[in-house]
Amino acid sequence: MFSTKVNIMKKPFYAQDFTKGQIFKLGKKTITKDEIIEFAKEYDPFPFHLDEEEAYKTVFGGIISSGWQTALIWLSMMHEKFLTYETIMGSPGHDSMIWKNPVRPGDKLTGTLEILDSKISKSRPEIGFVKYKTELINQDSKQVFFTESTLIIKSKTHIYIYLNKFISHLLQKIDYIRLNKFTIML
Repeated sequence: MFSTKVNIMKKPFYAQDFTKGQIFKLGKKTITKDEIIEFAKEYDPFPFHLDEEEAYKTVFGGIISSGWQTALIWLSMMHEKFLTYETIMGSPGHDSMIWKNPVRPGDKLTGTLEILDSKISKSRPEIGFVKYKTELINQDSKQVFFTESTLIIKSKTHIYIYLNKFISHLLQKIDYIRLNKFTIML
């Protein structure tokens, strides 16, 4: 149902690499009636996700995707086109998540993401917070999903902190070896 492709980029993105106004394309996905029904059977068994006749009797006038399925389609796009596992450290949560229009069988969804802000933590300079908004638009240019959220992303500073710790550890080992060698020579 969902893509298992991941974005293994040659160059990971750090918090400092993002600036306000940057736009990222997340790709496209066409959703089928079978995918909608399969997901609904497992996770969200409302009649308007499962049964054509029952769905026509509702305000939706036909089968629609679960909002959670739509959100997971977006998340799958994020994993495939945007997230880099070397630097992404999670998220403190979403500020908003909105489903303005239903997703119907055959809808072709296009995802985009815009960076709203990027800053380095003052108390933990090895991490940064990248705030973004993202949406899915259908083939009729109608927004079907919107979220605003923040990612916790490693900063370039983490490299220097790691190297500093590594070098410090290495120097301690060298001193230890020198002391032991000197002791043995006596």
